[in-house]
Amino acid sequence: MSDFIRPEFRAALARYAQVIIGALIVALGLWWTRFTFGIVNGLSYGVALLGLIIAIEGLRRARLMRKATGKGPGLVEVDEWRITYLSAHFGGSVAIDALMAVEIQVTDQAEALWIFLQTDGQRLVVPASAKGAELIVDALSALPGLDYAAAQAAMASTDRGRFVLWRTDQSRIS
Repeated sequence: MSDFIRPEFRAALARYAQVIIGALIVALGLWWTRFTFGIVNGLSYGVALLGLIIAIEGLRRARLMRKATGKGPGLVEVDEWRITYLSAHFGGSVAIDALMAVEIQVTDQAEALWIFLQTDGQRLVVPASAKGAELIVDALSALPGLDYAAAQAAMASTDRGRFVLWRTDQSRIS
């Protein structure tokens, strides 16, 4: 049965699963509004609103994971406020609370590279196509003021460039 669905379509379904679930919750909430009244009717609108929030967040995540195919070199792990990249050629680890900057660089081959710079000068470069790279999006959600629009533009870009997603307040670095 798994051969029935093409791998590309299966990957797209997995990437947009949160959007689909959110849309189903919106539909359920709106359907309930037709058959309920009073407080329950108000709650059904709340369910629909919750589904809309889930769908919007899922769409943002899906756009950020556009190049996270899992077929690139290396493995990404996120654990205890650390992003770790393991590869046969290079790797490293950075602490999320010690980050000074987060960038995405798009190469000539339209590949995206996450670039993390710590306050002590340590730098970690992670291909967006590495296995587990989709975990980076969740890890970076704790950074205040992360520029999701720049991240989405970087993941959609086919031209070479560098996109700054986040920089720390310089007064915090001492």
